[in-house]
Amino acid sequence: MSPPACAIGDSWGAVWRRSARRWERIAGRIADATGWRVWNPGRYGERWHALFRRLYPPVRRPLLLFGLNPGPYGMAQTGIPFTDVKRIGSHLPRLASALQTRGETLAVPGLAPANLRPFLTRTFESSSVRVYRFLEETFGDAERGVRHAVVANPCPLLFIDPGEGRNRTPADLGRAAAPAGHEERAALLAEADRLRRRNAEDAVSTLPPRGCVLLGRNAQSALGDLLRRSLGDRQVVDWEHPARAVPQTWASGLRRELRRRALLPR
Repeated sequence: MSPPACAIGDSWGAVWRRSARRWERIAGRIADATGWRVWNPGRYGERWHALFRRLYPPVRRPLLLFGLNPGPYGMAQTGIPFTDVKRIGSHLPRLASALQTRGETLAVPGLAPANLRPFLTRTFESSSVRVYRFLEETFGDAERGVRHAVVANPCPLLFIDPGEGRNRTPADLGRAAAPAGHEERAALLAEADRLRRRNAEDAVSTLPPRGCVLLGRNAQSALGDLLRRSLGDRQVVDWEHPARAVPQTWASGLRRELRRRALLPR
């Protein structure tokens, strides 16, 4: 007998909170070593993500999507990967209604802390456009789609380089021009890789997936060998990161590839 959806959702919530705690332990070291500003939307965004999990618990054997880390216009404002405030209002009506009932304001900058807001210059997350088009086209509507295609961020931290005002990723740790020496930054990069792999293992063991999608070359490099050993080559799909892709091409191409590998529900 399959576990009830509420039990799966509770287990997934535990994975999410463990991820935020793991990375919180090195957030200060990363900030000191790089000069970046570091936030943890895996923690401060929990109240919206917890409601999201309750309303849309993962199905049994979902697809798992692994990206890099939160974007300043998506998860950093909503607590939900690849989901900006606009997408909640337009594509997740049950969540939007529940948040408004709780007195939450569905407007930019959402949950973003006050000290992050000076670095925000846009009103939407470009990756959200691609991801939500894929969810709608593949599963009929986004509310069904977010239960079948579950995002497991390998890293829940947001990094901003204050000198340039730009979003950074774990891949940038080894080459950050910053106060710390090369050895310290290399040690942090190794620790970040270990934590990303630990998060991926935790996600796969908790939500045994029908397949995984690795979004972008860095996620593919960090997690590809681990997931292929665990799941097999056919179950792991390398795909372009959605941030700069042509929306329709990205969404329809991913749908076709998943169908070709028999990784979509019948």
